[in-house]
Amino acid sequence: MSRSLVLVALVALGALLAPDAADAQCAMCRATLEGAAEGRALGRAFNSAILVMIAAPYLIFGGFAAFLLRRRIASRLPRLASALQRAAGRQPSAT
Repeated sequence: MSRSLVLVALVALGALLAPDAADAQCAMCRATLEGAAEGRALGRAFNSAILVMIAAPYLIFGGFAAFLLRRRIASRLPRLASALQRAAGRQPSAT
């Protein structure tokens, strides 16, 4: 695994283990929502909704990037197989 992937995984794990540090509400929203007893439950739901809205663009971009990467790798596989056969001393098959 690359170092950047490990770093991203560690940061994500840290955010999951310390949920108070990952709160997405601003101070004004927090003060308004935590003022009443029913506001506390609403505040937790509001915080979760904000985190989902933050994560959605990253998931969409990541899915698109994975699609492009898989497509690029798949287009290079025939050339890679041909090069490996030549390196092994065999002629590539005509497919």
